[in-house]
Amino acid sequence: MNRLVMSALILALLSGVLHGQEFKIGVVNSELIIQNYPPFRQSEEQLARDIESWQSERASWEADMERLKIDIENSEEQLRTGQNTFSERRKAELQTKIDSLKFDFNQRLNTQFSLEQEKLNQRRAELFAEVFKVVNATIEELGETSGYDFIIDSSNGTVVYARNPDDLNDQLLQLLEDK
Repeated sequence: MNRLVMSALILALLSGVLHGQEFKIGVVNSELIIQNYPPFRQSEEQLARDIESWQSERASWEADMERLKIDIENSEEQLRTGQNTFSERRKAELQTKIDSLKFDFNQRLNTQFSLEQEKLNQRRAELFAEVFKVVNATIEELGETSGYDFIIDSSNGTVVYARNPDDLNDQLLQLLEDK
């Protein structure tokens, strides 16, 4: 995708040069901005504090999971020790119980990880949304006041500002419908 964006930008520039227009291009590095702009660091620090506070909530879940793990181990040990003395029916019952406990364990584990990841992503989005809003508005202001036609993020090759871009969505959709 980065090559596609860069190729399109180069074609646009060449087209403009051929038609006697000059383009002014600026470059920013979002990774450098994230490392050096204090509100980003403050948001990261807040996220780290939030994660620490979530650890206490996780302790009770971990205790439940440890009990479940012990239940599984005890049932497996019971099956091993009774392998020669238990009836086939009893062995099948124990195996079913073990399988059910393992399934429950894996379900809880997957659910917890999904919930935690979702919570982390949501909190990260909340903390960084305002910072990104300010940074993007400032990039746009910089582009407009300094006369840039394009500003590119060098860390990922995306165009973060374009002066008066033509919206081609309707035309593209029409062309796609015609095919």
